Amino acid sequence: MIAIMSGLIEALSALPNQTVSIAAGATLFCSGDAVRFLYVVRSGCIHLSRFDAQGRAAVMQRAVAGMALAESSIFSEVYHCDAVAILDTELLRVVRGDLRRAMQDQPDTMEAVARHLAQEVQLTRVRVEVLSKKSVRERLDAWLTLGGGRIPEYGSMASVAHDIGVTPEAFYREMSRRRMDVAEVGRRRSKDGAHSPRR
Repeated sequence: MIAIMSGLIEALSALPNQTVSIAAGATLFCSGDAVRFLYVVRSGCIHLSRFDAQGRAAVMQRAVAGMALAESSIFSEVYHCDAVAILDTELLRVVRGDLRRAMQDQPDTMEAVARHLAQEVQLTRVRVEVLSKKSVRERLDAWLTLGGGRIPEYGSMASVAHDIGVTPEAFYREMSRRRMDVAEVGRRRSKDGAHSPRR
């Protein structure tokens, strides 16, 4: 939902690393591949997906700039999802073994990883609560309440639509209704103020 700017990102950035690029539509890794690296998205977007028996994809993570990708793989021998670039993407790549050694040698690094994963659990619980709502209005209300109450900027609306599990079109319609409601309240207040008696 929201990029977690955590100590994990700082810890990964401080380790020996490489910058890698991947074109839109290309696969970074597949389910079952051995975990050798950890990644931080610098620009672009990667979807982490699993597929059901009918071949339909379920997006487990939408990783954008500033987010760690598939961080639970720190403790896994193989990936459990496919990572596909949705946009041309640049990533910071770190050898997983380097982070594991840093976690053993540096308590601060271990704490940073633990805090990051705890934040991920909290965000997952928020998303489950949001997706339990039926209407677009209810889902957006829940997202705003649990996420701090800030209306998203225009450029991030498609991302929010994905977060709450609705189509961008349905999300834009709901945002238009909200803007019309706000405008109507403003008109009523202006009208009431114009007709209020002067003292």
